[in-house]
Amino acid sequence: MLSPNSVEEFNYSLELMLGSPKIRRHLMLDHPALRAEGFSQVWWEFSVVTTPEMDISGIIGIGVGMQFLEQDMPWNNLVDVLGFGEIVLDSDFKFLSWDEKIKSWFDPEKENWSERNLSDVFSFQDFKNIEELSPQLLPGDKPRCFIMNSSYDEWPTLAAILTVSKKGYHLFLMPKSVPYNTIPAKPLISPQTLSLFSGVVFVLNKLGKLVQQNEQAKNLGKIWKGKAYSEGFLFNFPDQPRRFSKLLAAIDDAQKGQSTDLELKMLMPNQEFAFWNAAIKPIADTHNQLEGVLIQIMDSTSERNKLMQIQRENDRLRELALSPSHILRGPLSSMMGILELMDGSEMGKENLKLFRYLKPLAKELDSAIRQHSKKISTFI
Repeated sequence: MLSPNSVEEFNYSLELMLGSPKIRRHLMLDHPALRAEGFSQVWWEFSVVTTPEMDISGIIGIGVGMQFLEQDMPWNNLVDVLGFGEIVLDSDFKFLSWDEKIKSWFDPEKENWSERNLSDVFSFQDFKNIEELSPQLLPGDKPRCFIMNSSYDEWPTLAAILTVSKKGYHLFLMPKSVPYNTIPAKPLISPQTLSLFSGVVFVLNKLGKLVQQNEQAKNLGKIWKGKAYSEGFLFNFPDQPRRFSKLLAAIDDAQKGQSTDLELKMLMPNQEFAFWNAAIKPIADTHNQLEGVLIQIMDSTSERNKLMQIQRENDRLRELALSPSHILRGPLSSMMGILELMDGSEMGKENLKLFRYLKPLAKELDSAIRQHSKKISTFI
């Protein structure tokens, strides 16, 4: 009960969900209209149902028809449920604000959105249909729902809802999860060279789309999101932007020509931390023009665990090294105090002779313990 294009998109999403049960999918699907020819649009959110053993038992889909979306309702609550990002515009279509989801899909700071017109920023300059709708939309009108298509192959198709507010307009967006370009991109690194790299390797083009990866990268994708990252997609993390904020910032710096080395630390499902060392570098052509970004990642979990074990052992050794000094000096101090109180005049000649040896020996032992303690303290 879907249009041909929606069938292809749904089957593709179904394959992704079955391979990665943790993810949710948002889709705009065309269904045959019941009372007229053509299709009606329904906005869906699909998620996988699993058993406690993580076996797949089914898929749940929640669909909201576009005719329902066009009715009066509290939009902020609805877009939270459907996962939309929100942009607030004034009456002249200048940016006023945007939320965290928009920041995870676009780069407002890099493009300097503040106080600029929507059509003046690179990300939206191709979406002319937004401003064409504005003269038709008056306060009290139903929201307008539409699809934003870009002529750029690398740019996502966006489901959009435009509503009128007191300040101007609210634009709610959601990228559709389909490949942005079905034609394979030209490799930036030859397969032979790529095979020489150790560890995980991702290669992005200058717009941030994943164009190459090795087998280790596919395995890492399964760890990070439950399924390998697909070539032809923008390499971003819309569901976990904070978790990968350092990596995303380093990719942005590489697109500006700056290399970065960083460590990624993540809490895994077994409640233990995993560690990776990542090197992010720009790829330039013979004219020193940016062609893409190289990401090389090495799993350092084992080394970090060994280092932590060594640190724990060093702490224990430090404790054991310092303990004898404290243990010995207590009784020795008591012994020296007693020697000071003893009266040698009441001893015989032989005992007095031996007694006079004890005090310097005790002081010598005390000095030796102090010197040893100083050496241990300096060493540790």
